[in-house]
Amino acid sequence: MGFIDENGYPLINEEQKIRITLSDRARLTMREDMEVFGTRKAATFINTVFGNYKNEAKSSISLYLQQREIELDRLFTGTKLDAISKRIVIDQLLSMEKKTITVKISEYSTLKGESKLYHINDSNVEYLLEDCDENQYYSRPGLYMRSVIEEYCSLPFIKRERIYRKDIYEIIERACQEKRILKIKANYYGMDQLFYVYPYKIVPDSFHTQSYLVCYSRKADEEEKDKIIASFSMARINTPTMLTKIFHLNKHEILNIESQISNYSPAYLIGKPEQIKVRLTKKGKQSYQSRLYSRPEKIESLSTDDIYVFDCTQQQIYNYFFSFGADAEIISPEYLRNRFINVHEKSLKQYNNPYR
Repeated sequence: MGFIDENGYPLINEEQKIRITLSDRARLTMREDMEVFGTRKAATFINTVFGNYKNEAKSSISLYLQQREIELDRLFTGTKLDAISKRIVIDQLLSMEKKTITVKISEYSTLKGESKLYHINDSNVEYLLEDCDENQYYSRPGLYMRSVIEEYCSLPFIKRERIYRKDIYEIIERACQEKRILKIKANYYGMDQLFYVYPYKIVPDSFHTQSYLVCYSRKADEEEKDKIIASFSMARINTPTMLTKIFHLNKHEILNIESQISNYSPAYLIGKPEQIKVRLTKKGKQSYQSRLYSRPEKIESLSTDDIYVFDCTQQQIYNYFFSFGADAEIISPEYLRNRFINVHEKSLKQYNNPYR
């Protein structure tokens, strides 16, 4: 059991460093995720991903097949198959899955990549040496870890986020279930602030690219009656503190939050939705048709050929249309129009200064 050689010596050196070869694609995904999650060291990232994902990854062939056998046994319970036939069917299905997994894993070794030494933390070393059965499929621990990391990097971001931030997800999901108030520090309009959060549920955006904690929230210096519907990005939320105090949302509050989830992107629940008018050029209209992520839906009955009318928060309009530049002009409300003007003027002033 574990990555031990035939003489009983561990296949991990005393410095706890393992050489892992990662493909160019995996290293690019790692860099992007490290930036999003605020992780500076690659070794920290690899240890976190491996520790959080090894029990679910198909690359953990032994663990995966054990779990699949249990699932298949439950699936065929109550069928007309006798015990022997049931065993034959399960064994055939497991054999097919094992073949598919091993083929996929062999593909990782053919990918062009870079080899580096990474320091492996105590808990992962203990698992690899004492509690791991994957040595029957991998000759070295570095090959096993590479396979798990490559598999992680092949997943869409919303799944990688759930894996990397596993501890935070579990705290929040428990708070939602037990209706416990959370204390969260978050950056709000450029300032770190403390919030008391009444969690409702974790919701993906419409394209399933990111997840958000949808909730009621109030600032630390506000009273409970001041709480508003809000959302926090699960990719950026800091580790929350779950308080012992419980809360209760009444029927009216639940209806309001469900209505917001149905009508608006979970990314933009902070701020009161309002009617916003935007004039688009021909190029702006083409961009609106092609840029689907976080796109606000126009109100067809109120919109004209050039002026689109939306019912959403100002922040959603700002985030979506700012990159349109001169191809999108905010007509109203005045505050949002001035916000665009001020930011563009600051940018122009920066470029008007002599290059230094």
